[in-house]
Amino acid sequence: MAIAPDGTWLAAGGPATVRIWNATTWQEQGIITYNLGVDAMAVAPDGTWLAAGGARRRTVRIWDTATLQERAALTSPGAEVSAVAIAPDGRWLAVGCRDGTVWIWNTSTWHQQA
Repeated sequence: MAIAPDGTWLAAGGPATVRIWNATTWQEQGIITYNLGVDAMAVAPDGTWLAAGGARRRTVRIWDTATLQERAALTSPGAEVSAVAIAPDGRWLAVGCRDGTVWIWNTSTWHQQA
């Protein structure tokens, strides 16, 4: 689960989807299909994008929160994804893997940094 920085919406991952809920009305705002499930999720500090990954995959997908369109798909060189975190300034994304490795991506280019 992840909450927008301004508290207006909530994203919840399940077995095959990420659902976006309005935090005022609790009405569903949208659905993102993500096959094989979501185990880790984070929202950018400005709320414009969402990162999600799953333990049964090595890919973290990035979605635009306004359009729900995919912005990027990042494949981890490590094992399956177990955690995602975004820097407070939103300039990099950390992806933790089940094998204990952590990989860093630059969020303006989506290139792997480390």
